[in-house]
Amino acid sequence: MANQKLLSVTDLQICIHGPAGRLYPAVDGVSFDMSEGEILALVGESGCGKSLTALAIDGLLDDDTVQSGGSISFCGKELSRLTEREKNTIYGKDIGMVFQEPMTSLDPLMRIGKQVGESLQLHRKINRKERDKLVEETLASVKLENTKELMQKYPHELSGGMRQRVMIASASILRPRLLIADEPTTALDLLTQEEVVKLLKAINADSGTAILFISHDLKLVSQISDRTAVMYAGKIVEIGHTDIIVQNPAHPYTRALLDSVPSRKMKGRPLGCIGGRVPTVTEPKPPCPFAPRCPLAKAECFDRAPRVMERGEGHRVCCNFPI
Repeated sequence: MANQKLLSVTDLQICIHGPAGRLYPAVDGVSFDMSEGEILALVGESGCGKSLTALAIDGLLDDDTVQSGGSISFCGKELSRLTEREKNTIYGKDIGMVFQEPMTSLDPLMRIGKQVGESLQLHRKINRKERDKLVEETLASVKLENTKELMQKYPHELSGGMRQRVMIASASILRPRLLIADEPTTALDLLTQEEVVKLLKAINADSGTAILFISHDLKLVSQISDRTAVMYAGKIVEIGHTDIIVQNPAHPYTRALLDSVPSRKMKGRPLGCIGGRVPTVTEPKPPCPFAPRCPLAKAECFDRAPRVMERGEGHRVCCNFPI
């Protein structure tokens, strides 16, 4: 893996517009870097701010959401300072995105071949014959069969797994430097999940594409990522090499996520669960937002903001009383 910094997210803050124009923090001070060719996972329950972070990187925040602070730099360029023309040369070409539910991302009235080749029309000056050939090759590379026939079909004619492969083909056809995969396996069965993970790993290995992989499943993340960042209530609570995070978690939330994953070791024993729920953005929170759900919480957790502690080898945890 190269050491060159590809993506730098620094103190990112994202707010959601509420009643009477009030802004509520949904992502609060998130910072992380990615190197060329790296696979980094963002992990956490729904509502933790993972997808908002990804949308901000890809310039897709909607009108009700605003980046209120921090910076996002890609290849040394601050994305918010770029002109629309400069952004158009990066998004879709150098940064691609695979969404959780392809049926909401694919145009139901456009044939598959045209959709996958759309970015080629925008970013490459090639004729239709060359474009169709590249589309067909890319569809085949994501293990789709009968590609000529497939190019003439519409999204509703495909299975969920095939649609997700089409999304991966569309996002990767230009060999982007960064691919953001926002929970791409959530709606798929276990076998198809494994196949999608293998496809993403192959794209990473063959093209050197860095991947930001977003998931709530630490077991799945352990199969693909080099490093993992665990998010809770808009903050990164732990980050480090994936094998360290999985084998020696330092934050009680990370430990609770791991304990809730089914495994052979847990056979015959009750599956762990995390009591309570992730607080909404409008709810008041203690200095440590996980404290109300944490089995190890002490009085200080409700009075004092957790400290970031270095554990060595790039492993950091934000907790007053790490494991």
